[in-house]
Amino acid sequence: MKKLLVQPLLCIALSAAASLGAARAADALSPASVTPDLFEAAEKNENWKTAFQTGTQMQVVFMNVSPATNPKNEIGMEKHPFDQVILIVEGKGEAVLEGKRLPFAEGAMIFIPKGTEHDVVNTGDGALKVASFYSQTDIPAGSAFKTKADEPAAD
Repeated sequence: MKKLLVQPLLCIALSAAASLGAARAADALSPASVTPDLFEAAEKNENWKTAFQTGTQMQVVFMNVSPATNPKNEIGMEKHPFDQVILIVEGKGEAVLEGKRLPFAEGAMIFIPKGTEHDVVNTGDGALKVASFYSQTDIPAGSAFKTKADEPAAD
């Protein structure tokens, strides 16, 4: 089991905002559970995006940002109507928050309040693996998209 050296977390925070998610059908929700090693589970993700756990007002999504999953080697500029927290599991890169570029490495946390224009760019030699926590669901429960091109366009 790979152990990450957890240095003081780099918290990229602008402000906090509360957000409620849309209710989802009970059969689409993940059961209550404990994940003994979240980072190990996220490291194993080879897909662009995988819905790891989905609740009515929360979702955990694993992402693998690399040239194999997105030729641009980035998440792509986006803005959500909900808060998001990204934990950097493996790799290094830059967070672009409202136009400001901020470097990060493995063990960092990126806090993104709702409505914040943002991008996450892989600047390392290998894949950038992240665990993203959304305060609302972002993709359908149980979804897995091998590449960015496989993911349906956002509304």
